[in-house]
Amino acid sequence: MWLSVFVILITSISIYYSGEYFASASSKVGDYLGLSKSAKGATLDAISSSMPELMISLFSLIVFHEFSVGIGTIVGSALFNILIIPAVCVFLAPVVFKVSDEVVHRDGLFYNLTIIILLTAIFFSKEWSVSVAIIFLGTYFLYIFEIFRHGSTQNYVTNLLEFFKHGPKLPKKRVKKRKTKVRFEIGIMLFTLLIIAVSSYFLVEHAISLSHFLGIPPIIISFTVIAAATSFPDLVVSATNAKKGDISDASSNVFGSNIFDILVGLGLPIFIARLIKIPVIISVESMTIVFGLLASTVLVLYIFAEKMILTKPKAVLMLLIYLGLVAYTIFLV
Repeated sequence: MWLSVFVILITSISIYYSGEYFASASSKVGDYLGLSKSAKGATLDAISSSMPELMISLFSLIVFHEFSVGIGTIVGSALFNILIIPAVCVFLAPVVFKVSDEVVHRDGLFYNLTIIILLTAIFFSKEWSVSVAIIFLGTYFLYIFEIFRHGSTQNYVTNLLEFFKHGPKLPKKRVKKRKTKVRFEIGIMLFTLLIIAVSSYFLVEHAISLSHFLGIPPIIISFTVIAAATSFPDLVVSATNAKKGDISDASSNVFGSNIFDILVGLGLPIFIARLIKIPVIISVESMTIVFGLLASTVLVLYIFAEKMILTKPKAVLMLLIYLGLVAYTIFLV
């Protein structure tokens, strides 16, 4: 038991620091590519900070055949993101935490769509097929397309292709230096991703061992301990942006991370599992925690919709709701 606790602690710390470096490098690449603040928060920032959840979901299903660990981690992380992160950012931001219309209308809309798709899949199928994975992944690509469709990000692909072909558009003396720097950041992303993957493998293995030792469903450990541990990179990214006063970055990262977690964090492992004939069974416990996520989503969007401002009293309410939902889920399961 104590070995599992120790490994969970060490791997969580490893994921936290690796995620921090990964997110920093990813953000610098996004700046070079000319992404707007909200677009960068919803794409590169969100994807980079959600890598631990994706890796845990992959290993839990493909290697350990415990899909409940993947669902518990992703839904628990989404709950943490939607309630804890904005609440913490309110107390760190030097300005009023006013969410932009773009974040609420674009990211909020797709997040609602994501929750509806997840609930529909759970209600209508207890064993998910490859078609469910395709719907999840297809919806995510639609979300990315919607971001690219906006004028603020229409040069993204052009900038990316120009960089790999000719390097940055700078005076010749600076081209080589800038190109080397960006490639160095990409190298950091790949190296830290490897560390996150290895750490996630051992985290899942010992979380399952600990749940068996304690005689509780693995989904409880994943929904609480693992979800909180893997959400710290998201918290770091949003908190850093909030301290700078970049509210659009901080808030769009929350929705973007949850959209990626659910659609790709579940969709990709399901797609791979079904290709290699691994069954994907949905448990009753999984349905319970998704209902908690749905309720919290409706609440947060209602709070954001009211003048687009999140105040400190509302932030405290969100923190209390998170604790209440976690306690209720643990008791119910």
